[in-house]
Amino acid sequence: MEKFAGRSTEMDFLKEYYDMPGSQILVVYGGRGVGKTELIREFGKGKKSQYYLARACSRREQCCQWGNELRENGISVAKYPDYEELLAASVQDGKTEKQILIIDEFHHMLKGNTDFFEKLAEFQEGRLLSRPVMIVLCTSASGWVENHLVGKIGNRASAIRGFLKVREFDFAGMRSIYPQYGFEDCLCIYAVLGGVPGYWKSFRPELDVRENIIHSLLSREGRLYGEMELYPEQELREPGVYNTILAAMARGFYKLNDIYRHTGFSRAKISVYLKNLMELDLVEKVYSYDTEGRANTQKGIYRIADPYVRFYFRYLFPNRSMLELLSPEAFFDRKIADSFDLYVEEAYRQVCREQMAGEYRIVGEWLGKTGVIDIVASDGQDGVGVGACVWSRAMELRDLEWLLLSMKKARIHSADIRLYCEKGFDDALQQKADQAGIKLLSIGEGR
Repeated sequence: MEKFAGRSTEMDFLKEYYDMPGSQILVVYGGRGVGKTELIREFGKGKKSQYYLARACSRREQCCQWGNELRENGISVAKYPDYEELLAASVQDGKTEKQILIIDEFHHMLKGNTDFFEKLAEFQEGRLLSRPVMIVLCTSASGWVENHLVGKIGNRASAIRGFLKVREFDFAGMRSIYPQYGFEDCLCIYAVLGGVPGYWKSFRPELDVRENIIHSLLSREGRLYGEMELYPEQELREPGVYNTILAAMARGFYKLNDIYRHTGFSRAKISVYLKNLMELDLVEKVYSYDTEGRANTQKGIYRIADPYVRFYFRYLFPNRSMLELLSPEAFFDRKIADSFDLYVEEAYRQVCREQMAGEYRIVGEWLGKTGVIDIVASDGQDGVGVGACVWSRAMELRDLEWLLLSMKKARIHSADIRLYCEKGFDDALQQKADQAGIKLLSIGEGR
C-alpha cells in the first residue's frame, strides 16, 4: 500500500483493523482541516467503499439525503428510508472482500438521539465473516468524542473497536509536506495556520508571507476570510462569551483572575467556558516545569492553543472596523507588519522545543513570577537541558544573563544550555558562550 504523505502511522492503524477478520466500527476524529477525510479516502482507494457526509438536520431529512445519494449511485432505496435500509443498501452482499463504509461528521446523527448508533451496532453485529465491513465514523467534533460520545451511546460504546485521533502536524511534518517553502517562510506560515494542511492549501508558494496573508485572510475573496467567525457559531452555543474570553487571552490576560477582571464574567463561568474551549483544542492550560524553585513559580496559565485562532484574535477581531475600511494591503502594513516578528516568537519557541524533544524524554517550560525559561528538558534521570529562544532580533548578552538569573530562581543546574536565534548573536554573547561552553544554534541553517 502506498503511504499517504505524513500519515504513515495513521495508515498503518487503519490497515491493521482492515486486515482483521470480521467487521469493525472505528471512530476517526480531529480538528477541521487536519486531513481526516482525505486520509480515509486515500486508504479506501482500490477497495470497495461508500462515503456519506452527514448534515446538521432532522433524522428524517438525514435519511432522505442519504437515500438520494444512494439512488444517484444506482442503488434503489425508498423515498424516506430508515437507517436499517440505508446501511444494508450501502454495503452490498455477496462480496468476500471487506467493504468500507465511511460516515463523515457522524456527530450530526447522534447529537439528537442515539437511534442511529443503535441501528449501526446491530448492523455490524449481524455481518457474517463472509460479508465483513469496516465502518469508519469520522468527525471534526474532537471535544465531543473525547468527553461525551461514550456517555451518549452508553453500553453500545463496546461496539467501537478503535479510536484514531488525527492530529495537526508539527513543524517538521509541515516542512516535509511543503518543502517548497524556505525555513523562515514556513515558520511564519506555521505561526499563523499551525499544522493544518487544509489551511495551508489556501496559501501559494510563489507568494511571500505578507502576500499570502493578504490574499487568503484579509481579502474578502480569500478562502480563510471570516473562517473564524463561523466556527464559534457552529460549535458553541454562546459565541459572544467565547469571543470575549479569547479576545482577552489574545491581549495577554492568561490567568483566571486577569480574565475575570477584564471580562467581568464570574470566575465560575469563565472556568466552564475555558473547559469547553480546551475540549475543542482551542485553548490549553500550561503548567510550569516542576523545579525546586517553587516559591518563584507561577501556577498554571491559559493560552490560545490554535495558531489560527490566536492570529485572528490578535489582529482581526480587535480591528474589524479598520479591516472593513482599509484595503487588505494597507491593513497588513498598518496593523500587522510592525509586530508580526514578535507574534511569530511563540511558534519559534515551540519549534525549538521540538528540536530538543528529539534528545530528551520530557520537554516543557518554566513559568516564573518574574520571567520564564523557554525550554526545560529532562532525560528522565539526572540530565537537564535548558534553552532560550529569540526570533524577532539578534540575541544579545543580556538574554543569556536573564536566562542564567531565571535558572537561579528556578534552582535549575544544567551543563546543556542552548541559545536559539536565526538573526545572529552579538560579539559579547559569542565570547561568553565560548568561555562557558554554551551552544549557539540556528535551526534554519542546521547548526
